[in-house]
Formats: sequence, C-alpha cells, structure tokens
Amino acid sequence: MGDQRAADVKRAGFNRKYNPPGPIVAILTALPVGLLFCLHYGLWPSRFGSFQWAEPFLFFAGALLALGVLGLVWAIRTLIFVVEERRWSWWILLAPLIVLGAVVLGAAVPPTPFDEMRPEFEQVARELLASPGSDRARENVEIGRFDISRVFEGRDSEVYFREEPWLGFGTSTGWVYSPNGEPSGFDDFSSTDLGGPWYEYKSVWRD
Repeated sequence: MGDQRAADVKRAGFNRKYNPPGPIVAILTALPVGLLFCLHYGLWPSRFGSFQWAEPFLFFAGALLALGVLGLVWAIRTLIFVVEERRWSWWILLAPLIVLGAVVLGAAVPPTPFDEMRPEFEQVARELLASPGSDRARENVEIGRFDISRVFEGRDSEVYFREEPWLGFGTSTGWVYSPNGEPSGFDDFSSTDLGGPWYEYKSVWRD
C-alpha cells in the first residue's frame, strides 16, 4: 500500500527535485519588460516634474541588466530541469513569451512620431514668436511624449525645440520651426528637411 502511494505521488509530480522556471521568474521578467515598454512609448513621469530624479537612461540600463540576469537564471533552471527530470513543462515558455510579446507589440505599434505632433509643436512656436522679445524662450516644455528642455527663438523667425537628452556631452538635438527656409543653426550644425517649415537638427559644440 505504501509503495503504491509513493508511486502515485511520484506520478503526480509532488516529489520533483528540480522545478522549471515558473510564475516567479515570469513575474520578475515582466517587471523590467514593462519598464522598457513604458520608456519606449514615453509613458514615463516627466523629468521636469516631481520625478526629475528618475533618469530614464539609468532605468533603461538597469532593466536590460535585470533581463540579462533573469535570462541566465531561466536558461540554467530550464537546462537542469530538462536534463535531471527528463520531462517538459509549459512553464518554461512563459517568460520568453512575455519578452517576445513585448518585442512584437513594440515593433507593430511604434511610438507617436514627430509628424503626428506637428500641430502642437507649431502652436508652441507661434505662441513664442508672438510673445514679447524678453519672453521668447521657454524651459522644460512637454509636448505629448516629447520632453523639450528648451524652446527658443533663433534668427529670421526660427524657433528651436531642443530635446531633453539622455546623455548630453555637448550635443544638442531637436527640431526647428523655420518658415523662411533652411535654419541658420549654431555651433557645428546640421539639419534634415522634414517638409513644410520643419527641420530636424543636430548641433555639436566645439572648443
């Protein structure tokens, strides 16, 4: 009777020595994946508000490191389980499916592009140009998912939207509202025509 009960328990899987990577690994995987998902779509507390300390670059690097460690844990536990238990479990696929689902969704539904936000950018540019001369600059402006560190007037009715960089190091990037043609720029400046009065720019400060 005792031998039969032991056999039943073994068949039920209650005496496993090794377990597959299950729901705990999946949940821990979902956390950094969710963080990367938020960063990808700009669903992040503004760096200009009360969460200014939450530098996205550091969280991006931390999330990638966490995924790397979890991937290693998943691979080791999967290998040990398959070799030692000589069986398969659908729990093994859960963590990879979470990562794969996020990648597919991110590729299929890209973040809101600049073109869709042009009306909002242009409204800010026109308001700034209509302001008194001393007020023709704004700091820390949020336009949709875009964090603009500074909006300022250039020459000949140009308005520059300097994007908040993850890492600065003397490089300025963003967009220019320039209804009178190619912007004059500043420092080591280059621009790309986006159609209409808009240009994307990059400027590198040189000694």
